Amino acid sequence: MKPAIMIIFAMFLGTLCGAQDRTNPKVAALTKKINTIIIPEIAFHNANLADVVQIITTTAKEHDAAKTGVEIVLMDKENKARVEMSLRGLSVHELLDFVAKIGGLVVEVREDAVVLRKPTTDRKLSSAN
Repeated sequence: MKPAIMIIFAMFLGTLCGAQDRTNPKVAALTKKINTIIIPEIAFHNANLADVVQIITTTAKEHDAAKTGVEIVLMDKENKARVEMSLRGLSVHELLDFVAKIGGLVVEVREDAVVLRKPTTDRKLSSAN
């Protein structure tokens, strides 16, 4: 396989894994971990986001082979969204994606934690001449 094709394939594979920063091994390792911890069953009935994040954090630790779990941080403590869902056989990453969508948030995998935060815009401010 040619080097250019290998690089493109590696970038594509990283995107499938959900890596935020494919060049950072800590981010890649944490992304892999949240994709491989499977929660057999979980249900929330009119739960607030902070409680949901805490329950997912605890449940992830229980189902992690290493029993270390992952740090999950909710950056929008003021969010009033309520979670109503019952799911089976999903990874921690998939669960967090659902929760983030319900709360209008995004999932960001960092070196030492998974963060649920408000989306940001990539617009750059232009200066007036």
